[in-house]
Amino acid sequence: MAVDGILALGAIKGVGLNQWQLGERLLVEVVRKTGEGEATIRVKGQDIFALLETSTESGERFWVRVGAVKDRNLLLIREPLMEKQEDIHVVPQQFQQLTERGLPINQDIITLLKTFPNAHTEPFNFLENIQGTMTDEFIVSLKKTIPEWEELSKENGAEKFVECLRKLGLNYEQRLQQMLKLDTQAKEVEKNSLKETFKFKLLEAIQHQEGQGSHEPDGPLAHLLQKITGQQLWFKTGVLDNAFMLLHIPLLNQGQPMPVKIAIESARKGSKMDEQHCRVAIEIETEQLGDIGIDAFFDQDSLTFRVLTRNLPFLPQLIEEVIPETRAAFSKLGFNLAKVETGDLDQNIEFQNFLRGIRRSGVDVQR
Repeated sequence: MAVDGILALGAIKGVGLNQWQLGERLLVEVVRKTGEGEATIRVKGQDIFALLETSTESGERFWVRVGAVKDRNLLLIREPLMEKQEDIHVVPQQFQQLTERGLPINQDIITLLKTFPNAHTEPFNFLENIQGTMTDEFIVSLKKTIPEWEELSKENGAEKFVECLRKLGLNYEQRLQQMLKLDTQAKEVEKNSLKETFKFKLLEAIQHQEGQGSHEPDGPLAHLLQKITGQQLWFKTGVLDNAFMLLHIPLLNQGQPMPVKIAIESARKGSKMDEQHCRVAIEIETEQLGDIGIDAFFDQDSLTFRVLTRNLPFLPQLIEEVIPETRAAFSKLGFNLAKVETGDLDQNIEFQNFLRGIRRSGVDVQR
């Protein structure tokens, strides 16, 4: 079956497709669900195997419409996927991305949401081009902000990543809004702190270029600013029940860029994401093993994940050697490592699309 053009695997036994009518409205009950989004649902009194979005839970009931019945495939679209779409000239996937983040329908925002997932992960491809445009101090400071792989640990890894993203200016506008509520002295301190972010320095440099009549709308400064702003749009978890976040983490390995992409989908706990019910996909470019993908599913205290690579026949043996240490590490975090599998990175199209911001959004069934 297909969701947003993604081919997903599933199975139905003893269900005749001729009983399903396009546009038909049906009540779905989730009978059982695993941490990998696989589930048994009950429709018209029949139990059917399906793939569900991460935030769906066992026992949940919701209405769907039959979206497609073709070639032994069945697509059930959950209602409501979005608010009214009248007079909105964007494709459904783009509209859904805007709605989930509470964003206005703006062509510039749509472009940033669309282009960011395909952009280079690290900002270093821009650094050589901005020589002479930004000060040497700016470039050196930016490089120092990027974490080094060998310096990361379980004690400080998350803290270093958060500080890097903060330095780039991912919460720039949020801090501006909060600054208005501060007293005069605290406001001045925060203002000076904001001036140290790379987003402020880029905006300042672009404003200077515009004043001199030398700004290039498609130049390297504009591209770097778009990269940061695009990350801001994907970083926010949004306003609806099902949260999604896409991160391009800058990382260095012995001074060389080591691109990392992370996508997280979960149920929402207030303004935060639910780390006990989520899917985390990671793709990292390594020197020895090439591109590595990790597709992890957290469900309560249980964790299952799939390691994806390109043509590495020795990978299962390598994983087997580190399983005891890995299981012990997750146990300290409160998670039981239930299952570890391997797979081909290029053939796992659903994983690749998930890292591009295309999520499961409905009930997918294939006979």
